[in-house]
Parts: sequence; structure tokens; C-alpha cells
Amino acid sequence: MSYKRLITIAAVLAWIMVGLPAFIYHVRAPSVDWRWVVAFISFGAAFAVDLARPGFLPLVVESAAAIAIVLLRCNGYEGALLVVLAMQLGGRVAPVPGMVWIGIQTVLLTIAAAMRLNLRAAFVLAPPYLGFQVLAFFVFSIMARETAARWELADANAELRALQPILADSSRNAERLRITHELHDALGHRLTVLILNLEAVLKCTEGAVKSRVELCQSLARQLLMDMRDIVAQSRTVEGVAVAESLRSLVNAIPRPRVHLDIENDVRIVDPEAAHTLLRCVQEIVTNAARHSGAANLWIVIEQEDGNVRLSALDDGQGAASKSDGFGLRGMRERVQKAGGEIQFSSRPGHGFGVTAMLPLRSGAA
Repeated sequence: MSYKRLITIAAVLAWIMVGLPAFIYHVRAPSVDWRWVVAFISFGAAFAVDLARPGFLPLVVESAAAIAIVLLRCNGYEGALLVVLAMQLGGRVAPVPGMVWIGIQTVLLTIAAAMRLNLRAAFVLAPPYLGFQVLAFFVFSIMARETAARWELADANAELRALQPILADSSRNAERLRITHELHDALGHRLTVLILNLEAVLKCTEGAVKSRVELCQSLARQLLMDMRDIVAQSRTVEGVAVAESLRSLVNAIPRPRVHLDIENDVRIVDPEAAHTLLRCVQEIVTNAARHSGAANLWIVIEQEDGNVRLSALDDGQGAASKSDGFGLRGMRERVQKAGGEIQFSSRPGHGFGVTAMLPLRSGAA
């Protein structure tokens, strides 16, 4: 079970635990304190908003709503809401700012309990809830780090598995090119010398011997042409086939569902450019899995005009911010280093899109 799901379960249970006694009291009371109802609903609504789109403003609203609930009616359970808040902080902030936040809201809890009940009751309630908050913060901080480490390990493993065909293909291409170069440089030279010597021999021969020499010269010329055809054909299929590697990469992701459209004959001459394409697809898939909340991701890769065109779009929540995160900046730098171009597009509720153009040959080649 993920730590986010644990936080959700804990928040729902704490919310019910705080609300149920007050609801029973309100049923028996002659009138309902609507201020308390608003504060109670505000906490739940802020938590739901933060669950859908994490941010610090919903956390501030949650903290303020929890303190307001204590001020309006304190039954001793409201501190559990602050523990839930400490869980949320554990996966987002460093220990020092987290402890400062917890300290401030604990002081506010103490003041609110003293105002609602008395000073003695406030000092009885505050220390246990402070301990619970600190424990929750560090437990969920560790869980968040472990989750991030698992993601990084899964990314590294997927990249290694996807790189295996690229490395094998690159090795085969290098060996094939070495052999063709040897054929062209060594055997081609010797065949040319042989043809020239046969021409010299033809001038000194007559009759049946001359016809035999002419036949040998014709065979030598044909052999030289065949050798050049073999070298030319070898160079036409040079490059790394990336389709298998990309399919291996996207198939390792359980969610979102990745729809990869790529022809099997897409080849990239430079292995570094092939690696760049692989890392771009990996970053796109990782972002969709971690941040977008998308159910589907469509990726299209095609060759056009000496370039490989990469188009990707998910059906996630999108983003209003135009700033690039660390992963997107790294993707942009890789593509530009390979001599290509990349663009990002996103709107809230309309998913996240990526369009990139990579040269089939490295920009430095």
C-alpha cells in the first residue's frame, strides 16, 4: 500500500472520529453551531483539494480549520487532524521546516484548548499530540523517500533493459562497418591492382590465352562491383533500431496505459541520439505515472525529412505553470545537445504534451 493511500485512510478515519461525537452532540442540542460545521467541512474539502493537486495552501487551510474546530468545540480528538497534516508534510518538506510547522500548530492547539477549556487541560492535550505529529512526520518522510527510491530503481532497471538491444545493435553495427571498411580498403585495392595487371597482360597475349585473360579480367571487375554493392548495402542499414527498446521500456509501466506507435524500421545512426530518444520517452512516461494522474498516454514516433519526430500526450490533469521541472529541463538539454528541438504544452484539465525533433544523425556528426 502506498504512503499516499495510507494518509488518505488516516485522514478519513480522523475526520470521522472528530466529527461523529460533535454530530451526536448537535443532534441533541437545541441549535447547530454552523461555524463548527463550516470549519469541519473546510478541513475535509482542503484535504480533498490537496489530494487532487498537492500544494501548501490547502495545508494551511487544514491547519486553520483544525484550530478553529478546537476553538468552537473541543472534545479532545481534534489533535488527530493535526497528526494527519504532519503525515502530509512528511513527504514534502525537510525536517527543519517540518518541525517548525508542527511546533507552530502545536502552540496554536495549546492556546485554542486553553481558551476553550482551561490551561491545565491544554497542557495535558498538547504534549501527546506533539509526539504523535513528530512520529507521523518522520515515518511518512521515510516512506516517501523509500517510494522515491523504488521509482528511481524501477526507472534505472527499465532503462537498462531498454538499453540492452541498443547496445547489442550498436555493437553489431560497429563490427559490420569495420568489416565493410576492410573489404573496401584492402580487398578493393587488391582487386583494382589485379584488374590493372590483367590489362597489362592482355597487351602481351594473343589467341586462346588472351580470351582466358579477358575472362579473368571480367570476373575481377564483377567481383569488385559485387564488393562495392555489399559495402553500399551495409551502409544503408546502418544505425540503431529503437522500436524494440522503446516497447520494452513502456511495457514495464503498469499505469498509465501507454499506446506506443512506432514503425519497426525506425533507425538512428548515432547511438547517443538513440539513447537521447530513449531517455526522453522514459521521462515522459515517468512524469505521466508520477504527476499527471493520467490513465492513458499516447506516444507516436516517426521518421520524416532526416529526423525522428516524437509526439506524446496524456489525458491527465495538466498544469497551469509554464516552468520546467528538473526532469523537463534535463530532457530539453539532452535534445538540444543532440541537435534537436523540443516543446512542451499543457493546460489544466487537458493533459500534458511533448513534441520533439531529433536528427537521425547526431548534430555533431
